[in-house]
Amino acid sequence: MPTSHYFPQYHKGFSGEQGLYQDLVDEQIKLYGSDIYYLPRKIISDGILDDIIRSEFNNQFQIEMLLQNVEGFNENSEFISKFGLRITDEIVFRVSRRRWESSVQEYNSIDIDVLTRPNEGDLLYYPLTQDLYEIKFVNKENPFYQFGEIQFFKLTAELYEMGSDEFNVPVSEIVETELELDPSLTLVLQELNGTGTYEVGELVTGSTSGTTGRVASWNGTTFKLETINNNGDFTVGESITGSSSSAAYTLTSFDTLSIDNTNYDQNRELENSGDDIIDWTEGNPFGEYGNFTGSI
Repeated sequence: MPTSHYFPQYHKGFSGEQGLYQDLVDEQIKLYGSDIYYLPRKIISDGILDDIIRSEFNNQFQIEMLLQNVEGFNENSEFISKFGLRITDEIVFRVSRRRWESSVQEYNSIDIDVLTRPNEGDLLYYPLTQDLYEIKFVNKENPFYQFGEIQFFKLTAELYEMGSDEFNVPVSEIVETELELDPSLTLVLQELNGTGTYEVGELVTGSTSGTTGRVASWNGTTFKLETINNNGDFTVGESITGSSSSAAYTLTSFDTLSIDNTNYDQNRELENSGDDIIDWTEGNPFGEYGNFTGSI
């Protein structure tokens, strides 16, 4: 017996019902949701083996999303692993399909690989918790084709772990998060051979190596410069010049294994302990590990 012709086919639906349902979804998200910053990820590869070197976040746009976690973060958000304390706060958002399509079109789909939906690997900045979250999974079919169409996407995201990724977005909250959490390298500069005051956030460049980094902090008393997002290795004896402040000092020393803006850094301790166990005097045909020449 064929299906009733008085009711629309499930896989086709009826445009009136679909439009009404989509309007209700959009209204609920606008009433009870939050304005979230969406940051598309741009992957920088080596161009030879297509290995990922780092990621950049050069653009952002705001879109309203509905928070599904009504009782806090999902379970098992904090646990002890072999690498120490792990905080993987998981958060779930729902975003309107219609609003996503209009937002992508309005912002010219910058750096978004799949235009029809949010992308795994992109970041969300949630103003309530003041944290960045990385999208781990996008459920595109939950609920399953209500009235024959998808009205919203379900985004599952985890707390983003800062690395060497670079942020170039004009949002002060995101910039402050990067400066606070991004692993930094401390450059010890020569007091009597330089002038000026570095500005937080500006780009500094090594005169010999051409390496660039972004200023995270500058101490004019100890003459220590913290940089993040370094794209190479600085060289002792070269001049470190600020792009906007024009400050310039000679680099005296730096330690690639010490990260000063974290309380859990143990790279230096592990390196020293390893040196007491392994004899590094003979050459290693597979490469040398640890600090490179020119560092402490």
